[in-house]
Amino acid sequence: MTEDETLSISLDAGVLLLSSGAESFRIEETVERIASSLNVNIICYVTLTSIMVSTTENTKTKICKSKIAGFDLQIVDVINELSRSLERGQITSNDFIKRIETIKNNRSSFSLPLKVLSAGLVAMAPSLIYNTSVISYVSMFFIGMIGYYVYQYTEKKSSAIYAPEFMGGLAIGIFCLIGQYLGLYNHYQFVALGAVMPLVPGLSITNAIREIIFGDIISGIVRSMKSLIIVSTLVAGLLVSIELVQFFY
Repeated sequence: MTEDETLSISLDAGVLLLSSGAESFRIEETVERIASSLNVNIICYVTLTSIMVSTTENTKTKICKSKIAGFDLQIVDVINELSRSLERGQITSNDFIKRIETIKNNRSSFSLPLKVLSAGLVAMAPSLIYNTSVISYVSMFFIGMIGYYVYQYTEKKSSAIYAPEFMGGLAIGIFCLIGQYLGLYNHYQFVALGAVMPLVPGLSITNAIREIIFGDIISGIVRSMKSLIIVSTLVAGLLVSIELVQFFY
Protein backbone atom coordinates (compact mmCIF):
# COMPACT_ATOMS: atom_id res chain seq x y z
CA MET A 1 0.00 0.00 0.00
CA THR A 2 1.39 3.42 -0.96
CA GLU A 3 1.72 6.38 1.39
CA ASP A 4 -1.11 8.19 -0.41
CA GLU A 5 -3.43 5.22 0.05
CA THR A 6 -2.48 4.93 3.71
CA LEU A 7 -3.13 8.62 4.27
CA SER A 8 -6.48 8.34 2.52
CA ILE A 9 -7.78 5.35 4.47
CA SER A 10 -6.51 6.79 7.76
CA LEU A 11 -8.21 10.07 6.97
CA ASP A 12 -11.47 8.27 6.07
CA ALA A 13 -11.44 6.50 9.43
CA GLY A 14 -10.77 9.79 11.20
CA VAL A 15 -13.63 11.56 9.43
CA LEU A 16 -16.02 8.76 10.39
CA LEU A 17 -14.93 9.10 14.01
CA LEU A 18 -15.25 12.88 13.98
CA SER A 19 -18.70 12.84 12.39
CA SER A 20 -19.76 10.24 14.97
CA GLY A 21 -18.86 12.45 17.91
CA ALA A 22 -15.54 10.94 19.03
CA GLU A 23 -13.18 13.06 21.12
CA SER A 24 -10.23 14.75 19.38
CA PHE A 25 -7.56 12.85 21.33
CA ARG A 26 -9.24 9.53 20.53
CA ILE A 27 -9.36 10.36 16.81
CA GLU A 28 -5.69 11.39 16.71
CA GLU A 29 -4.61 8.25 18.56
CA THR A 30 -6.69 5.92 16.38
CA VAL A 31 -5.66 7.50 13.06
CA GLU A 32 -1.97 7.39 13.98
CA ARG A 33 -2.34 3.76 15.11
CA ILE A 34 -3.94 2.81 11.79
CA ALA A 35 -1.16 4.41 9.75
CA SER A 36 1.55 2.91 11.96
CA SER A 37 0.01 -0.54 11.48
CA LEU A 38 0.30 0.06 7.72
CA ASN A 39 4.01 0.96 8.13
CA VAL A 40 3.61 4.72 7.67
CA ASN A 41 4.38 7.18 10.45
CA ILE A 42 2.06 10.16 10.41
CA ILE A 43 0.99 13.06 12.57
CA CYS A 44 -2.74 13.67 12.95
CA TYR A 45 -4.21 16.96 14.07
CA VAL A 46 -7.95 17.27 14.75
CA THR A 47 -10.22 20.22 15.33
CA LEU A 48 -13.96 20.03 15.80
CA THR A 49 -14.60 20.48 12.06
CA SER A 50 -11.48 19.22 10.29
CA ILE A 51 -8.74 16.58 10.27
CA MET A 52 -5.19 16.92 8.97
CA VAL A 53 -2.82 13.98 8.47
CA SER A 54 0.80 14.38 7.44
CA THR A 55 3.70 11.96 7.02
CA THR A 56 6.74 12.51 9.23
CA GLU A 57 9.30 11.66 6.55
CA ASN A 58 8.20 14.02 3.78
CA THR A 59 5.67 16.77 3.12
CA LYS A 60 2.68 14.67 2.08
CA THR A 61 -0.38 16.09 3.79
CA LYS A 62 -4.11 15.60 3.44
CA ILE A 63 -6.85 17.70 5.02
CA CYS A 64 -10.56 17.01 5.19
CA LYS A 65 -13.31 19.25 6.49
CA SER A 66 -16.15 17.55 8.29
CA LYS A 67 -19.46 18.57 9.83
CA ILE A 68 -20.65 17.55 13.26
CA ALA A 69 -23.46 15.10 12.62
CA GLY A 70 -24.39 14.05 16.13
CA PHE A 71 -23.24 10.93 17.95
CA ASP A 72 -22.95 7.33 16.84
CA LEU A 73 -21.00 5.48 19.50
CA GLN A 74 -21.46 2.19 17.65
CA ILE A 75 -19.32 3.46 14.76
CA VAL A 76 -16.73 4.83 17.19
CA ASP A 77 -16.50 1.44 18.90
CA VAL A 78 -16.33 -0.51 15.62
CA ILE A 79 -13.54 1.63 14.13
CA ASN A 80 -11.59 1.59 17.38
CA GLU A 81 -11.81 -2.21 17.49
CA LEU A 82 -10.86 -2.48 13.79
CA SER A 83 -7.77 -0.32 14.35
CA ARG A 84 -6.65 -2.53 17.24
CA SER A 85 -7.29 -5.70 15.24
CA LEU A 86 -5.19 -4.28 12.39
CA GLU A 87 -2.43 -3.39 14.84
CA ARG A 88 -2.43 -6.93 16.28
CA GLY A 89 -2.38 -8.45 12.80
CA GLN A 90 -5.77 -10.11 13.19
CA ILE A 91 -7.03 -8.58 9.94
CA THR A 92 -5.24 -7.59 6.75
CA SER A 93 -5.01 -4.10 5.32
CA ASN A 94 -7.42 -5.06 2.53
CA ASP A 95 -9.96 -6.32 5.06
CA PHE A 96 -9.61 -3.10 7.01
CA ILE A 97 -10.15 -0.96 3.91
CA LYS A 98 -13.24 -2.96 2.93
CA ARG A 99 -14.73 -2.58 6.41
CA ILE A 100 -14.11 1.18 6.46
CA GLU A 101 -15.66 1.57 3.00
CA THR A 102 -18.67 -0.48 4.10
CA ILE A 103 -19.19 1.72 7.16
CA LYS A 104 -18.78 4.89 5.09
CA ASN A 105 -21.24 3.84 2.39
CA ASN A 106 -23.82 2.10 4.57
CA ARG A 107 -24.22 4.23 7.65
CA SER A 108 -27.45 3.06 9.21
CA SER A 109 -29.58 4.53 11.95
CA PHE A 110 -32.31 3.33 14.24
CA SER A 111 -35.89 3.79 13.09
CA LEU A 112 -37.79 6.91 14.15
CA PRO A 113 -40.39 4.98 16.21
CA LEU A 114 -37.62 3.28 18.18
CA LYS A 115 -35.87 6.63 18.76
CA VAL A 116 -39.11 8.23 19.93
CA LEU A 117 -39.85 5.33 22.27
CA SER A 118 -36.34 5.49 23.68
CA ALA A 119 -36.73 9.23 24.24
CA GLY A 120 -39.84 8.53 26.30
CA LEU A 121 -37.94 6.06 28.46
CA VAL A 122 -35.09 8.54 28.97
CA ALA A 123 -37.59 11.22 29.94
CA MET A 124 -38.74 9.09 32.88
CA ALA A 125 -35.24 8.88 34.38
CA PRO A 126 -35.54 11.85 36.80
CA SER A 127 -38.59 10.26 38.42
CA LEU A 128 -36.36 7.34 39.48
CA ILE A 129 -34.52 9.74 41.79
CA TYR A 130 -37.41 11.75 43.20
CA ASN A 131 -40.76 10.50 44.43
CA THR A 132 -43.54 11.41 42.02
CA SER A 133 -47.07 10.41 41.17
CA VAL A 134 -47.89 7.78 38.60
CA ILE A 135 -49.59 10.33 36.34
CA SER A 136 -46.48 12.55 36.38
CA TYR A 137 -44.38 9.51 35.56
CA VAL A 138 -46.61 8.65 32.60
CA SER A 139 -46.75 12.30 31.51
CA MET A 140 -42.96 12.46 31.32
CA PHE A 141 -42.98 9.43 29.05
CA PHE A 142 -45.52 10.76 26.56
CA ILE A 143 -44.43 14.41 26.60
CA GLY A 144 -40.80 13.32 26.21
CA MET A 145 -41.79 11.35 23.11
CA ILE A 146 -43.75 14.32 21.73
CA GLY A 147 -40.87 16.72 22.29
CA TYR A 148 -38.37 14.40 20.63
CA TYR A 149 -40.66 13.75 17.67
CA VAL A 150 -41.10 17.52 17.16
CA TYR A 151 -37.31 17.87 17.34
CA GLN A 152 -36.78 15.18 14.68
CA TYR A 153 -39.53 16.55 12.44
CA THR A 154 -38.17 20.11 12.62
CA GLU A 155 -34.64 18.88 11.96
CA LYS A 156 -35.88 17.16 8.81
CA LYS A 157 -37.99 20.06 7.53
CA SER A 158 -35.95 23.10 8.56
CA SER A 159 -32.37 24.14 7.84
CA ALA A 160 -32.38 26.84 10.52
CA ILE A 161 -29.66 26.34 13.11
CA TYR A 162 -30.97 25.31 16.55
CA ALA A 163 -34.59 25.44 15.35
CA PRO A 164 -35.13 21.75 16.25
CA GLU A 165 -34.04 22.34 19.87
CA PHE A 166 -36.25 25.42 20.16
CA MET A 167 -39.32 23.69 18.74
CA GLY A 168 -38.72 20.63 20.89
CA GLY A 169 -38.52 22.77 24.02
CA LEU A 170 -41.58 24.72 22.93
CA ALA A 171 -43.65 21.55 22.43
CA ILE A 172 -42.55 20.12 25.77
CA GLY A 173 -43.43 23.33 27.61
CA ILE A 174 -46.87 23.62 26.00
CA PHE A 175 -47.90 20.03 26.76
CA CYS A 176 -46.52 20.18 30.31
CA LEU A 177 -48.53 23.31 31.05
CA ILE A 178 -51.67 21.90 29.44
CA GLY A 179 -51.33 18.86 31.69
CA GLN A 180 -51.19 21.07 34.76
CA TYR A 181 -54.21 23.11 33.64
CA LEU A 182 -56.11 19.84 33.17
CA GLY A 183 -55.31 18.92 36.77
CA LEU A 184 -53.08 15.95 35.99
CA TYR A 185 -50.34 17.24 38.32
CA ASN A 186 -49.51 20.35 40.33
CA HIS A 187 -45.96 21.14 39.28
CA TYR A 188 -45.32 21.21 35.53
CA GLN A 189 -41.66 22.11 36.15
CA PHE A 190 -40.85 18.61 37.38
CA VAL A 191 -42.52 16.98 34.39
CA ALA A 192 -40.72 19.37 32.01
CA LEU A 193 -37.41 18.53 33.69
CA GLY A 194 -37.86 14.90 32.77
CA ALA A 195 -39.39 15.42 29.32
CA VAL A 196 -36.52 17.65 28.18
CA MET A 197 -33.80 15.12 29.09
CA PRO A 198 -33.68 13.42 25.64
CA LEU A 199 -32.79 16.77 24.07
CA VAL A 200 -30.11 17.79 26.57
CA PRO A 201 -26.61 17.36 25.03
CA GLY A 202 -25.22 15.35 27.92
CA LEU A 203 -22.72 13.36 25.84
CA SER A 204 -21.44 16.53 24.19
CA ILE A 205 -20.89 18.14 27.58
CA THR A 206 -19.06 15.04 28.82
CA ASN A 207 -16.81 14.96 25.75
CA ALA A 208 -16.07 18.67 26.14
CA ILE A 209 -14.88 18.13 29.71
CA ARG A 210 -12.80 15.12 28.68
CA GLU A 211 -11.14 17.06 25.86
CA ILE A 212 -10.26 19.95 28.15
CA ILE A 213 -8.78 17.52 30.68
CA PHE A 214 -6.72 15.81 27.96
CA GLY A 215 -5.38 19.16 26.73
CA ASP A 216 -7.52 19.69 23.61
CA ILE A 217 -8.57 23.10 24.89
CA ILE A 218 -9.90 24.56 21.63
CA SER A 219 -12.13 21.59 20.78
CA GLY A 220 -13.28 21.37 24.39
CA ILE A 221 -14.24 25.04 24.52
CA VAL A 222 -16.05 24.84 21.17
CA ARG A 223 -18.02 21.78 22.29
CA SER A 224 -18.84 23.52 25.56
CA MET A 225 -20.12 26.63 23.79
CA LYS A 226 -22.20 24.54 21.38
CA SER A 227 -23.72 22.64 24.29
CA LEU A 228 -24.44 25.89 26.13
CA ILE A 229 -26.22 27.30 23.08
CA ILE A 230 -28.32 24.14 22.72
CA VAL A 231 -29.35 24.25 26.40
CA SER A 232 -30.12 27.97 26.09
CA THR A 233 -32.27 27.29 23.03
CA LEU A 234 -34.21 24.58 24.87
CA VAL A 235 -34.81 26.95 27.78
CA ALA A 236 -35.92 29.67 25.36
CA GLY A 237 -38.48 27.29 23.86
CA LEU A 238 -39.79 26.45 27.33
CA LEU A 239 -40.06 30.12 28.29
CA VAL A 240 -41.94 31.00 25.11
CA SER A 241 -44.35 28.13 25.74
CA ILE A 242 -45.07 29.45 29.23
CA GLU A 243 -45.93 32.87 27.84
CA LEU A 244 -48.12 31.40 25.10
CA VAL A 245 -50.12 29.15 27.41
CA GLN A 246 -50.56 31.82 30.05
CA PHE A 247 -51.75 34.24 27.34
CA PHE A 248 -54.47 31.87 26.10
CA TYR A 249 -55.51 30.60 29.50
